[in-house]
Amino acid sequence: MDRRDYWIIWTVYFDSSKSRGFGRKVPSNVAIKSPTIDELVKAISNLGLEFEVYGDKKHPGNWFEGPYGYVAVKKESAIRRFGSINKRRLLMLIARELVRIRQSTAQARSS
Repeated sequence: MDRRDYWIIWTVYFDSSKSRGFGRKVPSNVAIKSPTIDELVKAISNLGLEFEVYGDKKHPGNWFEGPYGYVAVKKESAIRRFGSINKRRLLMLIARELVRIRQSTAQARSS
């Protein structure tokens, strides 16, 4: 994998319990508590993107905490799917999809 061809997306980017200083990259109103690598994979898959999963990796800023894991999203697939896109916009799309997944999971449990 040539890292220049991929955007690295860590689960901690979407964790509402983390501050921006500890790695969260999306606003707290679209972040979720303790996202899992499986939820991240499902969100990225739902968006129709090509990716590789690295579930046992530790975020460099939080190397002392358990493995968060990351997904490497192929830039070319994101550009093909969404046109002109940058990493920040992609993170917001993934965050909204994670919220939708979390809400549908909560509704399924309550029914």
